[in-house]
Parts: sequence; structure tokens; C-alpha cells
Amino acid sequence: MAGITNGVKAKHFAAVLAAALIMNFSGCKAVDEQVGLEQLQTEGTVYIEPQYTDTEASTNTESTAETASGDSTSHSETTLSVTSAAESEAEEVALVSSEDTLQRTEPIATLQEESPSEIITSSETKTITEQTYTEATTTVQTTTVQTTSETHTEAPVQISYGSNTYNALNYREQKGIWISYLEYDSIMKNKSASSFRKTIAKYFDNIKDLSFNTVYVQVRAYGDAYYDSKLFPSGDRFNGTMGTSESYDALQIMIEEAHSRGLSVHAWINPMRLMTESQISALSDKYAVKQWYSDSDKNGKYIVYSGGRWYLNPAYKEVRRLIADGITEIVSGYDVDGVQIDDYFYPVTDASFDKAAYNASGTDMSLYNWRINNVNQMVRSLYKAVHNANSSVVFGISPQGSVENNYNTLYADVKTWCSSAGYCDYILPQVYFGFDNAALPYESTVAQWNKMVSGSGVKLVIGLAGYKIGAVDTYAGASGKNEWINNSDIISRQMSCAAELSNYGGVAIFRYGSVFEPASEVAKQVSKEMDNIPR
Repeated sequence: MAGITNGVKAKHFAAVLAAALIMNFSGCKAVDEQVGLEQLQTEGTVYIEPQYTDTEASTNTESTAETASGDSTSHSETTLSVTSAAESEAEEVALVSSEDTLQRTEPIATLQEESPSEIITSSETKTITEQTYTEATTTVQTTTVQTTSETHTEAPVQISYGSNTYNALNYREQKGIWISYLEYDSIMKNKSASSFRKTIAKYFDNIKDLSFNTVYVQVRAYGDAYYDSKLFPSGDRFNGTMGTSESYDALQIMIEEAHSRGLSVHAWINPMRLMTESQISALSDKYAVKQWYSDSDKNGKYIVYSGGRWYLNPAYKEVRRLIADGITEIVSGYDVDGVQIDDYFYPVTDASFDKAAYNASGTDMSLYNWRINNVNQMVRSLYKAVHNANSSVVFGISPQGSVENNYNTLYADVKTWCSSAGYCDYILPQVYFGFDNAALPYESTVAQWNKMVSGSGVKLVIGLAGYKIGAVDTYAGASGKNEWINNSDIISRQMSCAAELSNYGGVAIFRYGSVFEPASEVAKQVSKEMDNIPR
């Protein structure tokens, strides 16, 4: 993106004065258990997944992400009938990976008070880390260990990243709003930098007035970038065409406007989902995804076509490295406070998606366990990328609210992520269900997630379905179908219920447009819901 005045800031420091967050939870659980409070204790060791017995369903579940106005969204919603939560055949998931060999000294954090909420900052030093990228290899050096990690033979450009000394702003009680690429349609497309700045500033004023303190801004929706990137093409919401040169840096503007209002900024990324056929074929050859598309040995392996668009395949180290490099590019170059990945992992359960990679792997694992392991390796590499670039920045994952769906359709090992060090700092399940949902009632579902994070130090933030307000909940069963129409205090009651969880770390609402710019037919209902949210 040429002509950018507020682009990525190159930072090459020999030593890093970094910051860290301490995850400290409060509250008591109102559903079925009481557990003690634990602080985050991330060990600087090789991380090995524990064994779990999880379900691998034979039934297919759908994902939909509807808004009251009928728009599709970037979050997927679990679609369940009353019978879809029935028993399924258990399979032992035993995952051991040797990919993580880099030890990292964990920073020590301190807690400061600041009205109206507690802000977490840090003041201790961190291990010196320097990353040097060449076309063929990536070498990571620290004061405690030196190791050469994954070979990245397909790197399209030569990049050298330093570490960012920015001290991230995060709150003990995270109260967030997602701002997706769908919002960009009206505030970014064919708009000037000054116009975008003015509108996003109003967005942040509205969020601040709601007494929320965190924004999750989408910076990669389809293998694109809404910031100055050398690895991914610019997003099509700038002017309708992916990969064109832009005159302003949307992420930098959002950071400046959010921070000036005391809002924490988390860069939200879809890690595996790419663009359509017409979009990828038109890209410049300088991008790795285009190189893999044009390479007959990589097309169908590194990137796979499914459901009308392309997806990255996490089975390959080069692919996982590209995704991690994209996060390093953001955290080292921008003063973000967090990075969050969404729930788009494997798009299908069909074995044809990665048959070639699985057959060539020589693994003794089943296809199911192998895919779980691939996603786990990717998640660990992203966690490391965030903390190596800036140890004060937090890494979060927002999986589906249904634990079963995460395992059965997405190969997302949420139990490991919730209970083990080295995967995430916070987990934000999309619990997009009402209290009367027949298959997954809200209260018991959040209790399940609360139990999963108990004692791990992983912060639990509950995602809420602002887009369902005033709408028919088609897949909630007879008991919950009209719940969002007949009630105007669901979100506020869900916030109160979440706050009683013993491991409560906050709430988040999907998405900005649904609650601040709702469709006319639900606007009155949305207004009532918003009025009931305590300020």
C-alpha cells in the first residue's frame, strides 16, 4: 500500500523492555460449582497436549451467521436441533507435537488500579528476542536459547521484524464489541482517510458510552489486510477490489482513535479463510498465497478450494509460518493490545480436503486426531508470535459456543486451549444461545466453559449474540424460537449471569452494526435491550 503516512513502524531493538498481563479473576459461580482463583502461570517449556476423550459426531451440523437484517457475518453460529446434542461415539485424542522447541522466559506483571475499571499493565523486563527473516529460514534468538525453526522456502519477501516496546492496555473485565468487515462496507469503501477517521471515532464514542472498554477490529477476513502489509493484499472493502494500493492505514487510524478514548484494541483475524477464485487469480505474484495458487505442486495442498473460496491448509509448516508471520507483522509494527483469531478452522469434515497431505504425512494418527494436532500446532505458533513480538499483548481465541461442534466440525481442541499453557491468554466462546435454547441453554453452556478454564489462568470472556435481538431464533427449538422477540432484557441478564461465574473475565457483543445500527424492523427491540445494559 503506497503513500501511507501512518504505516507499519519498523522497529529493530537489541533489547526489549516489555510488559505483561496478569489474568486475575473474581466472582462466584451461580450454576453448579465453586472453584478457587488462579493466576496465569505459563511455563517456558515445550508444550505437550494432554489426552482427552472427546466426541467425533457422525451427524453433520451446519453453521450460519445471520443478522436481523439478513446479512451474513464473520462469526459462525452453531446450528443445533434438540437431538443434535445426543451422544456420539467417543474417540481418544492423544496429541504430542515436537514443533515447539523454543523456551521463553515469562514476564512478571503488576496490577494497577484505574477508575472506572482496573487496567492491567506491567513494569518488568523480558528476555531479549530478535527475529531475522530470510527467504529460506527464520532464525529466532533469545538470551536463553538459540534455535532455527521451520523452513519457510516460499517466503515472497525478505522482512526483518523487531520487537515492539509498547505497553499494552487491557482491562481485568474485558467488555468488547466486534467491528467486522461488514461495517467497513459503509464507513471505509471509497471513503477518504478523514471520512473513515471521523466515522470510526463516532463508533468508538458509542462503545465508550455503553461503558465497554475493548474493540475487536477485523484486520484480516479473507487472507487480506486492513493495515500496511507486505504479506497479504489489501482488503476489498477499501474500494471494492482486493490487492489495490491504498492511501491510508485503517488499523493505525483505529488504534489512534481508540487509544485516545481509553479503549483497548484487539486485531481480529480469520487465520485460514482466503479469497474467492476470481480474487486470488487477480493477485500479484508477490504474495505467497498467489504463488501457491499458481504452483501445481502447492495448489490443492497448501491452499484448498472449498465452498466457493480458498482456504489455507494448516498441515504444512510453511502455511503455519505464513499465518504466524502475519501476526508478527501486526504486533511488531502496531500498538495493538491484543490479537484474536475467529472460529474458522477446517471448513469441512470431508476427507478429500487434505487427503494428499494426510497420506504424505506418514502419521499413525487418525485423520481426526491429525487435524486436531494441525490446528493445535498453528494455535501455539500464533501464541508464540504474539508474545515474541510484544510480551504485553494478549492472544485470544473466539471458538464456537458449542464444545461438541468445535471438535466435531472444526477440529478445534478447545479443552486443551482452556486448560494448558501456551495456547491463549483468553478464550471467548461465542455463546450465541438464549436461556431457553432447547439444545444449548445459555446458563448451562457458560457453566461448561467456566469449568473448562478452572485453575488454568486462561481468561474467560463470554460472547453474546447482539444480532439475534428482535429476531426469530430458528435453530433454538420450540422453547427458544421466539425468546429474542418476546424479551427485551436477554443481553443484560446474560451479562449478569456471566459475571457470577467463578472465572469470569468479561463479555463481548457481536457485532457493532447489530446493536448501534440495527435493521428498522428490530430497531425498537434493540433500543430496549441496550437501555437495559447497566452503565
